[in-house]
Amino acid sequence: MSLTVPRLDDAVPAWRRLTWWAAVARRVGPLLPLLLIGLLALIVRLHALDAKPYWLDEITTLRRSSLGLWPLMRDSLSNHHLPLYFVLTSLLVPLGFDESVMRLPAALFGATSCAVLFLLGRSLGGWRSGLGASLLLALAPFQVQYGQEARSYTLVTTLILVGLWGLVLLAGDPPAAARRLRDPGPARTAWLLYGVGTALALDTLGVALFWLLAANIGGGLIALRATEARRGFLRNWALVQAMVLAAYLPFLAGMAVLTGGDMGSGLDWVPPLDAHNVWDTLQTVYLMRISSLIAFRIFPTPLDLLGIGWLGWLVALLALAGLVSAMRRGLVGIVVAVGLFTLPIGLAASSLLSSIWMPRYLLWSGPVFFLLAGLGLGRLPPRACGPALALLAVLAVANLLPYYTTETKPLWNQAAAELLRDHRPGDLLVTDNPATVGMMNVYLARSGYHLTTDDWTTDVAAASARLAAGARVLAVHGTVGQNDPYTLSSFLGSLASLGPASSMHRVGIDITMLVFAPPG
Repeated sequence: MSLTVPRLDDAVPAWRRLTWWAAVARRVGPLLPLLLIGLLALIVRLHALDAKPYWLDEITTLRRSSLGLWPLMRDSLSNHHLPLYFVLTSLLVPLGFDESVMRLPAALFGATSCAVLFLLGRSLGGWRSGLGASLLLALAPFQVQYGQEARSYTLVTTLILVGLWGLVLLAGDPPAAARRLRDPGPARTAWLLYGVGTALALDTLGVALFWLLAANIGGGLIALRATEARRGFLRNWALVQAMVLAAYLPFLAGMAVLTGGDMGSGLDWVPPLDAHNVWDTLQTVYLMRISSLIAFRIFPTPLDLLGIGWLGWLVALLALAGLVSAMRRGLVGIVVAVGLFTLPIGLAASSLLSSIWMPRYLLWSGPVFFLLAGLGLGRLPPRACGPALALLAVLAVANLLPYYTTETKPLWNQAAAELLRDHRPGDLLVTDNPATVGMMNVYLARSGYHLTTDDWTTDVAAASARLAAGARVLAVHGTVGQNDPYTLSSFLGSLASLGPASSMHRVGIDITMLVFAPPG
């Protein structure tokens, strides 16, 4: 005789099952847009995560993450970098150095930033505004690009959005923000969001200093409006700021010691500020354009018409409407506007002394721009909002898809594969930039090969002597970082003593390879 275990569903009356599902729906329903937008953002960042090759800065992440904790921190601070992100990526080193592994934190933080922006937008304008803002952030090509980059930019963006969320909540209720920090309630949560987000952002990337500036401007405006609650608010602000600085200043002091007080160096690679660079940056960060990671270069998309990215201008119109709506709401809207404009204005002003204007340094202001666009979308009539969201999603997906097949990074993986295929014993490689060898060695190592100092040179005279002795000379020029000082024309001119090349071809947009064969 066999025993049958009754199913749980059989033991529960149907009406109770319906009641249970209704309770679950009530709890999960408000979170459903958050879950869906987080899932969408993660999918588009995980898709083809390992397809694009590493570039110079990512190689730095690989090398630094493989160090022990204290050498890692010392190396970070010595090179004007904050250590938090590299400490996190060091935990992944046992899993290997594949692109899909080392870029995974950036993808996760990028998806998290979309979830935070949804919550922030919902608190300001309802779920439609939150969904519109986070949808744009999820599908913006520039944000996806850095969600597939083994660097700290999506982490600092997420942390700053957490800090902004806290600051917006404080601006919404200054009397509550003036209560003592030990008192439980929403205000204490808001202070916690602001303090933790800001402190960790400062420990991640130096560009978070502009967020600290924006936050203090916003805090000052809140204090001015807080009349009767001003004293309590300023007391709390001072306490939280002290905690934030206590978490940041030790790293700043360590950086000052390890760099010998030369805190302003390390930015000589940034190109000078000009109209072309400014316009390309604004298109990249705010107007949904696909751009090169290593150059000021905008790529066309199917949505372009007469060379104009119409989706970006549509988003800009929504953001303008959202800005007007936010400013009419008083203090909260002003705080959001300060969060948007402080970074680009601060970078532009700083560039008058030393240029630091780069698209990636403006990355965290993009979500604030999309927040305003979400608020503008939320101003539409309820019947029009749903179709507008659907249309925006379709256009944003169509705008993003070409990113995956666009050459936004130099193809050093292909260059290494061609070198491996064509290299013969006795060949000498000549290059104008030693970093090109480092780039190719990353990919050659995966096949068990390595270019030693005997295999390459930057001395064309030594290459000429080797060629005259009967050996072949291979030449490689390519871009490895942003604003490389090495140009193809000067490199080809330096190779004149080798005679005409027996072959010359391009590897993608940014790499050129040549072969010089000995006479006969």
